[in-house]
Amino acid sequence: MTNRQRLSSKPLAVGCFAAVLYVISTATPAETYGDAIEDGKSYGATVNSTMPDASTLPPESVPGYETAAPPEADHYGNPAGLSDAANQAAAQNEAAQSVTEGFVSRPMFTIDQSTDPMFQRMGEVEANAASITGAMQGEYSSCQPVALETPYPPTTEACYENRLAENHTCSRILVVACDPETDGCDAGGIVPGSWAGDMRVALTPANNGNFILQFGTIADNYWGGYGAVYDRTLTFEITDADLITKFELTRAAFDDWLLVKVNGTVVYVGPYGGDRLEVVTNDTGWFQLKQVQYCETCFGSPELSTSWNKSPNVDLTPYLVEGPNTIFMRTVVAGGGEGAIQITTRQKCPRDCHDTWDDSQCATLQARSQP
Repeated sequence: MTNRQRLSSKPLAVGCFAAVLYVISTATPAETYGDAIEDGKSYGATVNSTMPDASTLPPESVPGYETAAPPEADHYGNPAGLSDAANQAAAQNEAAQSVTEGFVSRPMFTIDQSTDPMFQRMGEVEANAASITGAMQGEYSSCQPVALETPYPPTTEACYENRLAENHTCSRILVVACDPETDGCDAGGIVPGSWAGDMRVALTPANNGNFILQFGTIADNYWGGYGAVYDRTLTFEITDADLITKFELTRAAFDDWLLVKVNGTVVYVGPYGGDRLEVVTNDTGWFQLKQVQYCETCFGSPELSTSWNKSPNVDLTPYLVEGPNTIFMRTVVAGGGEGAIQITTRQKCPRDCHDTWDDSQCATLQARSQP
């Protein structure tokens, strides 16, 4: 190259460098985030338009595709057929044949525990266990503890204990304990205020828990006449008749004759006993004679000239009924007279009972159920 040519090349190099500087100085400013998004959308639309439609592609274009009807399709829904096909294929497969033949052709070994070194050594260790462990202790006796300058970081470990649910049954026994049975704290089963009579009636407590039911007035000669009959009726109600322990005709105060019935049954005729009490009149032709009949063949004078105070002590409980009861009393007087009775009553007291549960059979299971 001539000198002239060399000289003329320098201005050209300077001009190129200036052009580069101009290009750099006039570069496009950086895009905004929105501009970048729009550029991405535009590029995606351009590329998508050139992508083929997978629904129109031939099956052969799929990698690994062989046929639209593979033989394995015959086994769908037929597990037994799949097992048969596997057995047929195993008959021709070298690996399957090797595994099958190995069960029958592999070598068999007989180990004699009396001569085999492994069993002999095991017997020596078992027979001389103390010396074996002693040697191990001596071998490591020179170990010295080393204090760690940096302790290991603390660790937290957790474990879980699960309890299996089990069904067990036990029996709780109801024990009923009642107070001792007593009586005398009730008005003999008579409902208070239920009595009604056509002469004096009183129900009063007596001693030791007894009650006295009095019908009539105990006095002297408040009735008159000769062979006159005075009928009186007492009604009352009974509850818990089976709990009544005493209902006894304990006193009869009368002048001259007396008959007592309980619910239609004759329970007492006084003073001489009998089964009835009637006043009969006999016409002698000269005068009329009144007599008192107290049995079929028993007769007496109306006037006995005595105020009787008897203690019949007749048990009346067999004649009582649950609910309404009636006592009928007939008095026959002559000249003057009276009639009254007293009945001693007593009834069992209600018992207080207490329920307790015996859990002794369930104590073990209850202890196991505690966390």
